[in-house]
Amino acid sequence: MVPQLTDYSTLIILGAGAPHRGDLPAALREPRSGTSVLQWLLDASGCSLECTTFVAGYQADAIRERYPDLAVVENRDWEHTGSGASLLAAPFGTNSPLLVCYSDILFRQTVPTALARCEADVAVAWDSAWDHRYAGREAADLARCEKVMVNGERIERLGADLPVDWADGEFIGLVRFSPRALEWLERLRADGPESLRQRHLSEYIEYLRAAGLSVAGVDVAGDWAEFNEPRDIAHFILGTKAETLGRLRGMVRHAVIQDQVVCTVAEWQADRAAVMDQVRQRFTGERLVVRSSARSEDSFHHSNAGGYDSLLNVDPRNGLEEAVEQVIASYGTADDDDQVLIQPMVTDVAMSGVAFTRTLEHGAPWYVVNYETAGDTEAITSGASGDHRTLLLRRGAEPETLPEPRLGPLVAALHEIEALLGYDALDVEFALDPAGSVHILQVRPIAVDRKGSDLDDSAFDAAMAAAHARWETLTPAPPHLPGDPAPLYGVMPDWNPAEIIGTAPGALAASLYRHLIMDETWAIQRAEYGYRDVRPAPLLVEFAGHPYVDVRASFASFLPAELPDDLAGRLLSFYLEWLRQRPELHDKVEFEVVPTCLAPGFEGWERRLQEDGGFSTDEVRALREGLRRITAGAFHRCEDDLAQIETLRQRFQAIEGDTRLAPLERARILLDDCRRLGTLPFSHLARSGFVAVTLLREAEACGMISATARESFLSTVRTVSHRLTADARATATGEMSEHAFIARYGHLRPGTYDITSPRYDADPERFLRPLVEHAREAAMEEENPGPWQAERAAFFSALAELGLPADPERVETFLRQAIEGREYAKFIFSRNLSAALEALAEAGAQYGLERAQVAHLPLDELLALRSAARSDEAIARHLRMRADEEAEARRVAGACELPPLITGQADLDAFVIGADRPNFIGSGCITADCLDLGDQPADADLDVSGRIVLIPQADPGYDWLFGQGITGLVTLYGGANSHMAIRAAEFGLPAAIGIGEQRYRELAQARVVELAPANGILRVVR
Repeated sequence: MVPQLTDYSTLIILGAGAPHRGDLPAALREPRSGTSVLQWLLDASGCSLECTTFVAGYQADAIRERYPDLAVVENRDWEHTGSGASLLAAPFGTNSPLLVCYSDILFRQTVPTALARCEADVAVAWDSAWDHRYAGREAADLARCEKVMVNGERIERLGADLPVDWADGEFIGLVRFSPRALEWLERLRADGPESLRQRHLSEYIEYLRAAGLSVAGVDVAGDWAEFNEPRDIAHFILGTKAETLGRLRGMVRHAVIQDQVVCTVAEWQADRAAVMDQVRQRFTGERLVVRSSARSEDSFHHSNAGGYDSLLNVDPRNGLEEAVEQVIASYGTADDDDQVLIQPMVTDVAMSGVAFTRTLEHGAPWYVVNYETAGDTEAITSGASGDHRTLLLRRGAEPETLPEPRLGPLVAALHEIEALLGYDALDVEFALDPAGSVHILQVRPIAVDRKGSDLDDSAFDAAMAAAHARWETLTPAPPHLPGDPAPLYGVMPDWNPAEIIGTAPGALAASLYRHLIMDETWAIQRAEYGYRDVRPAPLLVEFAGHPYVDVRASFASFLPAELPDDLAGRLLSFYLEWLRQRPELHDKVEFEVVPTCLAPGFEGWERRLQEDGGFSTDEVRALREGLRRITAGAFHRCEDDLAQIETLRQRFQAIEGDTRLAPLERARILLDDCRRLGTLPFSHLARSGFVAVTLLREAEACGMISATARESFLSTVRTVSHRLTADARATATGEMSEHAFIARYGHLRPGTYDITSPRYDADPERFLRPLVEHAREAAMEEENPGPWQAERAAFFSALAELGLPADPERVETFLRQAIEGREYAKFIFSRNLSAALEALAEAGAQYGLERAQVAHLPLDELLALRSAARSDEAIARHLRMRADEEAEARRVAGACELPPLITGQADLDAFVIGADRPNFIGSGCITADCLDLGDQPADADLDVSGRIVLIPQADPGYDWLFGQGITGLVTLYGGANSHMAIRAAEFGLPAAIGIGEQRYRELAQARVVELAPANGILRVVR
């Protein structure tokens, strides 16, 4: 309790007529944990409970129950009177000043003190920042509030009826009445005009002013709050960096906020010596941090983070003056009330970083803690951290232990700060010392405009509860898998759903991917190739709308078919545990977790299995022989797979030419052919392509061939991308017609499975014309077979030693057919898929649906319409309803935070992601402007020439980029053998494939990036 102010003997609090929200009276709500608004008013005014009267208009009993010693008076006619009548319902004397306030406001101790100094009959607290204190305030709200006109310190007029354009500010609901004014109020109580009964307190004051009493004002300049919602309290407490830390310092119990000296620009310019003396006396011998604390940073709508200077490790004897000058200079044109914050330096730092109490992108209820352990308190905020991590913790989840237990005290401190502020969208800079104490360096609101991100937290709670239920359902291992493997799910270990359809795909894209590949095709291919038959085993499962690969089924399908069940079960468990302990390998499993073919260097796998897995020599030999048989078989099947692709190509022409087919029937036939003759042989060719690339890669790793030789061979490979470039050049020179060029490549689209993604032929000026123009200017890439020819004999010898085909013609034919065939097969089957999407769009249009709505309808529901017995109107109504439901579910899914690898059920609530190690491609070194295509509108006219381009998915529909002069490529998802990795290698383009969510988020905010694959460098320059 603060000392009682001698100027006030009594306080009257005027209760609101009805609660702003819920059933709790405004006076009993808590602006900070354990402290009600009413208690806050008592503390700020300095009046005791015994000298206070509360006038209740709503739930008087609730006030009495909470404060039995408080005098409570009821205004039983509160629904028909104004706040002035409530004042006259309370008893008061006329011998000493009286303080009156509304029950739903907050103010500081300084305001009643300032009112006490006024010599006027009535002293009014008003706010000159009324029209911009809360951005987005509606005109009707401004018109309705109690306003004031001011002339110097004199109030000239008050009232809600005062025109907005006349007003200088808003009456905040706090006033001091002198004894003379109280005598007038007593007369009004006895014999006042009836018209006053329905008037506000401000209009009573206006009546007194008109009667000749003097009325003065004290401007709070925005430093108050009307407690309507939690954000109001944050507005009240959160100010400049220095003000916020100063106000919180006396409140927090779970963290440390350093003592501080704050000076304004005006104070510094008036007497800098006094400021420096104060600092040196306060912080004797300590190293200091001198930080910006301008009015234009750390607000609710503009953070200006990093815009101004802060200096660390400042010597108070020699460097203080220069440091303060530098901070002020960084403001540019500084205002007199801009501040500089000076504190002792936190030097013994074990961990540091920045925590967001909601996600930046969506405001979803997850704590996002970016941290590093190098001891540099600015490493995260400056972007200089080289090995940082991010903890994501779902709000409301109570895991037994955090994935990073050392952050437990920080989470407790965040909870406390949120409770103190009554606000949960905060940006908190922190440091932890070796003892685990949390040092809060900065607290500010998250200044992100999230228009449209209006999802309620209950939607996320429901989605995550369903995810937990799904986990429980899937926990038992399917009976056809060997052993009893524990569940493990990832977005990248096999068939890469995150790369192909994204992490929150629409219902149509997800169902198409399942239908064409993930339900059965993938398992058929593995069984036909010589691996274990794991059918029936759908590969794709969903948690909170995010597609995941069932890693148990995936790894089981890479076991040679002839292995006995016991050995297969133990191998499966070993592989799963290896990945579980090394989650950073989730996008490199076939190179670093599971051997899927026999290649040079297999001895490394053998040592791991024997030394770490305890497998016997005979068991490892059995695995080796099974993989040798599978690998050898790959050399002899590409022709048959390519023949099926050719059949698909020919059948496509016939289907497209049949104008009798209804759109849904055309889509069904196209997709059926696509699955039988397209994605199945493509799956075989993709597996063969992986074997081919692995043989070359491992031969290089073992020193049998050089990197130059491997790149030399790849320069002779001619995939669809090379043909696209050659055809673009032919179009540029007139050898190929533009019509033929568009007809050949027009079916491609950036999102292969996305019906809303435009086809190339829908916008050839954007997708195809730049390829032609660039080909006209660019030099033609030339083959360089020399190094390969010089070294290939050693490669063939290595294959012979492994018991694999080694005939030069057979080997080179296989390598080319596999690598080229994979891309060609994808090019051909995507023509069927693309045409089917157009047919589905046409069918949707018949029911009045736009593409964006069709994107939210599952494939089976659309195809079922072929035999629907309802009217078109009923069908259209049902489809719109379903599309709306799925669209909302996708919005929730897109905002839910889930890890790339779920190793246990606890990961659904809390997980850590690291700065993933990318798959680097190429040997160049470039520094260039970067552009995030994932953040660009679909119809944006973009110039990507000379830039490092970031794309979220390494989908073949992005092939158009290779003809537009990009200097580098970065993808969020993608493995070492992914589509874009192969493309980049073919073109000699520096690339970082599959950099992970954390690094992608950082790069997406950058302007200039350095990419040096040979040195493993990918970093923000600015």
